[in-house]
Amino acid sequence: MLNTIHYRSCQPYASLTRTSVKHRHQPNATPALRTVNRRYARSPVDLGNQPADTVLDRELFEWAKARTQAMQVDVSKLNENPTGTDTVLRPPWRTVVVPQSRIEALKTYHYYYCSPSIWMWNIGYGRPVANCNPHDINPGAIDSERRTRRPGQGRFDEVARGAYGNRNFKYLWAIDHAGMHIAREMTPCKMSSRGVITHSILVDQGIIAGELFFDMHDPTKVFMNFGSARLPMRDVREAEHAAEFLLALDYRTVVAMIPNRDLKESPYSMHDRYGPHVENMVFKLEE
Repeated sequence: MLNTIHYRSCQPYASLTRTSVKHRHQPNATPALRTVNRRYARSPVDLGNQPADTVLDRELFEWAKARTQAMQVDVSKLNENPTGTDTVLRPPWRTVVVPQSRIEALKTYHYYYCSPSIWMWNIGYGRPVANCNPHDINPGAIDSERRTRRPGQGRFDEVARGAYGNRNFKYLWAIDHAGMHIAREMTPCKMSSRGVITHSILVDQGIIAGELFFDMHDPTKVFMNFGSARLPMRDVREAEHAAEFLLALDYRTVVAMIPNRDLKESPYSMHDRYGPHVENMVFKLEE
């Protein structure tokens, strides 16, 4: 049975000093093979009793070994067959209508940095990316591909549109103090051990992250999931409020892959995101 929920109250957001933040936006470009001369790895290394050089050499060796099996992307075929997918979404088990006032509140806050002591965007606290080799933490490698929007700045423009589950049209997303960052996953990146963009290449710290697909026919509709091992969702509330963040970017419908169960009892996994019967919730902006 489908449920429609209307939120009529808004929890207060964290009160922070407001300041202007400048953002650079660059048009979307066809992904191309590129390298960078400088790396920005910021993850701390637990040296234990081993010399620093030994630890760093081992991590670099592991990164280089993984790089030998990295993906090779044919960028000339990235935009082919946008309707192709093996994923089928079930009818949404719940529809949430979010009031304009709740979304407008997100547009009034500005943050200086991503901090574990500051509650941001009504989602959660900041944290560094985890579960990866420090040599794979390199946001500087994709400065020209990364795009950022914060509440009030509008939708992402000139994006590649394809069916949910079609990897060639998948974008990675992450939210931090500056807003939501996105980059097309199948972008060749020589500084990544996987050969393509990962969440640790997108950001080195954040609140939450996942994957994004832009609807082929409706520019105000977007599909999102929370498939990130680097910045996984910590509870269902974080996922729901991340969906609201997209509404604050002027999207009117967000289809979020949130299963009809308590995720604290059962981990969020691949079958919750892709497959023949994927559960989802729909978030709509109040008319």
